[in-house]
Amino acid sequence: MCRHVGDDLSQLLSDQREFVRVREWEQFHTPKNLAMALGGEVGELASAIGQLLSDTPHTSPVDEIRADVVDELGDVTLYLLRLYDVAGIDPESGFDDVADLSTQPIPWPSTPAERFAVAQAVFDLAGTAGRVLETLQWEANSASMESHARVAQNLPPRLNATAESLLRVGELLGVNVVHAAAAKNGKNMTKYPVELSRGSSRKYTELDAGAH
Repeated sequence: MCRHVGDDLSQLLSDQREFVRVREWEQFHTPKNLAMALGGEVGELASAIGQLLSDTPHTSPVDEIRADVVDELGDVTLYLLRLYDVAGIDPESGFDDVADLSTQPIPWPSTPAERFAVAQAVFDLAGTAGRVLETLQWEANSASMESHARVAQNLPPRLNATAESLLRVGELLGVNVVHAAAAKNGKNMTKYPVELSRGSSRKYTELDAGAH
């Protein structure tokens, strides 16, 4: 069953903008920086899913690995939506339909066919995110792209392709990626207290009272 993402997406974008504004992070959120961060998060998601699908004994409890996968899906979604927003592209063009999985989650992949489908979807996501990076790799690290016709032409369809691939991964794993992103944004509020992170690009593990 699918539904229009509508209100959930609008609320998440509003929450995300406020999260960034109060921490004065707009200075760091250029399209190029966000594309680089998106690529890194796709890599972390692929690594987490690789652990989930591995035939070797897990070093962590499976429930923890699954929770990591959901968190990473949230991170990828947050960076992708932020890139849409900063680039001035309507995210609903890519997130127009999200599987409504909140009441009937799909079992995690167990058969070879299910595992292969998930792996293929992750490969597709890596490829589409890579093309987003390719679009911005030679651009100046500026928030303005008004004069870059090539970027203006190529970025929207490549963002939409990445969104489509991301939604497919979520669908196969039974995860509503917009809900996962909203949950991760809530966790980030705790990880990045305003009083410690305002104007700072440090990771939460590096923040302390004197680091600004």
